[in-house]
Amino acid sequence: MRYVAAYLLASLGGNANPSASDLEKIIGSVGIEAEADKIKKIISELKGKNLEDLIKEGIQ
Repeated sequence: MRYVAAYLLASLGGNANPSASDLEKIIGSVGIEAEADKIKKIISELKGKNLEDLIKEGIQ
């Protein structure tokens, strides 16, 4: 969940295409060591998708 949250934070902060480095910085800022494989998976699954639509799908 922390990786999804980091991706959303980066996106809401104006970064339309967060990179692995962006997510590592966000996660690292709270003292957690990021796992590269999980970051790559999140980026590949969410890249190019409308986050508002994904959130709506999750609510249904």
